[in-house]
Amino acid sequence: MTSTENVENVERNAGWPSGDDVRWAAEFELALAVEHNPPEGLAEQVLEEARLTAVEAGAPVREVLGDPAAYAATVAAERIDEAHRSSVDVEGYAPGDRFTSSLLLAGAQVGLFGVVLWAANGLWIRLGWPTGGAGLLLAVLIVLVTGVVPELRAAGRLRAGRRVVACAAVLVVVCAALFTAVPRGPQVSVPAPSLFVAGALLGVLGWRIPPTAVGRWFRGRGVSAEGIRGDREGAAGDEAWLARLFALLRGRHGMSAESARRCVAEARDHLAASGGSAVGEFGDVEVYALRLGEGPGKTRRAARAEVIPTVLFTGGLLWWGIDLLATPEPTSLWFWAKALVLIAGGWAWATTTWSLWQKLRPSDTGRGGGGAGA
Repeated sequence: MTSTENVENVERNAGWPSGDDVRWAAEFELALAVEHNPPEGLAEQVLEEARLTAVEAGAPVREVLGDPAAYAATVAAERIDEAHRSSVDVEGYAPGDRFTSSLLLAGAQVGLFGVVLWAANGLWIRLGWPTGGAGLLLAVLIVLVTGVVPELRAAGRLRAGRRVVACAAVLVVVCAALFTAVPRGPQVSVPAPSLFVAGALLGVLGWRIPPTAVGRWFRGRGVSAEGIRGDREGAAGDEAWLARLFALLRGRHGMSAESARRCVAEARDHLAASGGSAVGEFGDVEVYALRLGEGPGKTRRAARAEVIPTVLFTGGLLWWGIDLLATPEPTSLWFWAKALVLIAGGWAWATTTWSLWQKLRPSDTGRGGGGAGA
């Protein structure tokens, strides 16, 4: 730990009466960040208020304010407004967070690739076709699948998301064909640490790019701003608003197509009966979509959104294991590096799958969360 980190920790812990209060603060901050995606600065403000409350009461903060996760839920309900919550998707990601996280993940993958090649081949490694191409393809696919596609769907750009998925699938097929059909090309020798630099650059890019700016970029021109704000008069404006509502319910809030169509049909029927405009009757389309999307069914929709990534991860892990066991080389460092990756991946798969099963299995709450939230 650096001296700067020590100073930050001292400043963060200053004023808390006991070590348990410090742990409560850390648990609260983690629960608020992971479960509720608060606006910037809210956690620090609430923690300072909690500290003062505990000091004035002369009692541990856990006794005064209760369980930190429950208090985080109370704070989120009372102090995170609908305008902020409406921009967060069903899995709790704010606009731009997925793309920046995908850059961090791709950077880690490139760095790991460098470590494995260094351990297997020494300081100088030879890159080219197909060795370098495979690593580049994997990094691109990570960004597309974990960053670009979810951002487009959360922005309500469903058609653009489907196009990116199709492009990713075509890219995999074409590269697989090239790997088998095209002979090995020219190789260049590069030091293994150069891959660390490349991975670090991707990581810095993911860390430094403002997620809000990324979110605006993904929203782009795919949204009819005039229609959803009510600037466009009559039926054209209402249809733009309703189309945006459907896209948000399907993409950002993870509803099934049938449920989203039912919500849109009910809104259209209401407009026909009232004679008013969509903005006048329902207000901001993103806030209205949030209201329809919240409810008991939200947890299960969030879990269903994890199914496809989990299936893809399962397939990749099986392929990795089969490739490892097909040609075992216990004397090779490369073999043991791949074995460690397989063990870590297996542990991650087991914990993720168990958590997913817990969320998806039938329960009284889940059965009661049908209707529009399904």
